[in-house]
Amino acid sequence: MQHLHIFVDEFGNTHLNLEKTGTFSHYVLTAVLIEEGKLEQARALRSAISQQYFQGHPIKSSRLSNDDAGFRKRLAILKEMRQLDFLVLSLVINKSKITGEGLGQKDIFYKYFNRIFLKQFPQNFTAFSIHADGVGWPEFKRDLHHYIHNKVIQRDLFTPDRTYQLVEDRLEEPLGQIADFISGCLGKIYCTSHSHEKAAFLFDLLHDRTFVDFFPFEKTDFSLAIPERDQEKNELIAKIAAASAREALAGGHKFSDEAQAVLQYLYLMFRTAPDRLVEKYEIIDKVKIAYPNFTEQQLRVCIQHLRDNGVLIVSIQGKSGYKIPDRVEDIAGFYNRYLNSIVPMINRINICNRKLMVSSLQEVDMLSANASYSLLHELIKALDKDKQSLY
Repeated sequence: MQHLHIFVDEFGNTHLNLEKTGTFSHYVLTAVLIEEGKLEQARALRSAISQQYFQGHPIKSSRLSNDDAGFRKRLAILKEMRQLDFLVLSLVINKSKITGEGLGQKDIFYKYFNRIFLKQFPQNFTAFSIHADGVGWPEFKRDLHHYIHNKVIQRDLFTPDRTYQLVEDRLEEPLGQIADFISGCLGKIYCTSHSHEKAAFLFDLLHDRTFVDFFPFEKTDFSLAIPERDQEKNELIAKIAAASAREALAGGHKFSDEAQAVLQYLYLMFRTAPDRLVEKYEIIDKVKIAYPNFTEQQLRVCIQHLRDNGVLIVSIQGKSGYKIPDRVEDIAGFYNRYLNSIVPMINRINICNRKLMVSSLQEVDMLSANASYSLLHELIKALDKDKQSLY
């Protein structure tokens, strides 16, 4: 592999007070990876985009307006950038999940998450140069530069061809502008406080080159282990679930605007990170952008309505959040979640009914006496039969 050039930029800020107006819900670190042999092409492309879309000024995501015209220009620029062979790695940090006072300090925040994000490069590549957007005051830049070199880069006699430098993307390293722009696009996908309603179009242009991690890192090791031979079932489940979401979105008249917004976001996350369970508050924050009075209770109603109409949306036993399923474990976790709720409920009804029957010498037998309860009665009988086989 050729020497790799890694251009790093950010979207968002380090402020953890999410109630403050304008504060970003997420902080996004983005790295654009370009091989050294492609640098000349990259510089020519950057210059052409700068001339065509920014009147020769630096390419900056924030320079584009958030209206339809600005978004169309953003899509056009991304299509131009796809002429270049590059890879994108990103870390999306959910600031609402950050605990501890230390990370509330800007310098500690930068060091901590840059170390987490950048350590993947010495683990995966031998020769590289990291060009990171310069942030903060001069003393902090020197401190950050020293910290990354000593804690992350791990340059030694066997791997001497590794560097890290903080640069100003206007003059020192204009290719950093590509990372700035792509980071801004990813921010409009993943940062719920600043996301764009048409973020799916950005995703379509980036997904085949982009790998995204989420902090806190979420585990997806469900309790039910499925053998490798069920991979075919996993693919079939993902295909059926995706089709159920697309059909519902196409026939959106069945659902409220809020329900459509919920499904659009879950479907975007399914296409972006299918393993990930999306937290309730994250969905609510996203929907509130368009519908400020949206509540957790309304979210439950939306999910129920979507499920009742055949959209496959699961919540997993022992986990928090929702997702569109893409594997057998998702379905098993979903069934187990309900099983662990339904069975105790039926048992409690059985205990109540039994208490009434015994205490009243069977004169009060609601389940047998009322035809409306026949199904419930049969379920209790089945559970009692199952208990017999266990003991």
